[in-house]
Parts: sequence; structure tokens; C-alpha cells
Amino acid sequence: MAQDLLASGHAVRGLTRDPDRAKARYGDAVEWVRGDVRDSQSIAPLYLGCDRVISVLGATERTGENTPEAVEYQGNVNLIDQAKTYGLKQVVMITSLSAGRADSDPDLVARFTGMQWKNKAEHYLRASNMPYTIVGPGGLRDYESRLQGIWFQSGDQITVGTISRADVGAMMAEAARNPAALNKTLRIINDPELPVDGWKETLSRVPVDA
Repeated sequence: MAQDLLASGHAVRGLTRDPDRAKARYGDAVEWVRGDVRDSQSIAPLYLGCDRVISVLGATERTGENTPEAVEYQGNVNLIDQAKTYGLKQVVMITSLSAGRADSDPDLVARFTGMQWKNKAEHYLRASNMPYTIVGPGGLRDYESRLQGIWFQSGDQITVGTISRADVGAMMAEAARNPAALNKTLRIINDPELPVDGWKETLSRVPVDA
């Protein structure tokens, strides 16, 4: 995603708790800023001179300091609130294909404890009055990008499927620069029957959220 944005002429700033480690792993084409999404004030420098924020937050623990509640909900709440404070133009946030079902499917919440917090983050963003795009991918896989097309699911309809991490990154980068993605929730999976780049045209036909 970052490489996609850089290649199209956008400057990219990344938030990390360890800038040196981030540079060693990802390079220094991205400007790395030290901060922690669990601490709202520490992330303020991320926003100076920016017009959009892209959240790819994911919890790494089920207990402790990096739980889904702390990271995928409260961390996103902090990012959204600061985006409003600094007058950004858009928040792009990753969640999950099934996150919309957490309101009505207790079995899903019981199986995937983080799903309710992704769902709550979605509700918070929609109610924030910030322009937004929510990207809810199916099961993430490491196969190459642009091998298959991308199918958009309507509403909270669920069809089991997977998608390339690189294709998700391409979708989020496109959402950050294409007004056709504004105020939409995009549930996505790869589909070998669809044209590889057909999703860019289909994006404009996806309805905005009610």
C-alpha cells in the first residue's frame, strides 16, 4: 500500500513505536513517526501536514496491553478523534469481511473475540461525521496481487472467501485517492472469474452507506 501511494506521487508518513526497527524492516522512503495508538496525545505528530489517515491496526494479543479492544477499537477511536481535531479529509480503516455481523451473530463473536471490537470501530467511524472508507477483507493470504479480480459484497452479506494482502493494500490506497470510495463499506474477496482490474470501475457503483 505504501509503495503504491509513493509511486503515485503521495508522501507517506507511518506511525510506529520503534522508528529504527520500522526503517530497518521497511526502508526510509516512508517518514516514520514515533507514537502509540493507545495514547491519543502521542499520535498527534502523525497528523501535521497530512490530509488522510489509513488505519491498518490489528491486535496481536487476546490478553494484556494489545487486545482487540485496546488496539482495534480504542486505537482506532484515537486515530479518528485526532483526524477530526486536525481537520483531515478522510479516514480509511481496515476491519473484516464478517465484522458487520457482530451486532446480530453471538456465535461469531464467541468464535472470534475481536470481531465485536472491529464492529464497534466501524460504528464509531460512521457516526464521527468524518469522510471515511471501511475495507473489510476476507481471509488474508500471501499470494501475489493482480492474479484475480475483486468482488464487492453488498451490505453485511457474507460469502466465505480469501484475498491477497497486496490486493487489500491496493484497494486501501485507491480508497484514499478516489472520491468514489467515500462513505462506503467495502467487503471484499478475490474472485478468479472477474477481470483483474475491473474492481476500479465497479467501485463507483458500490452504494454509499445508509
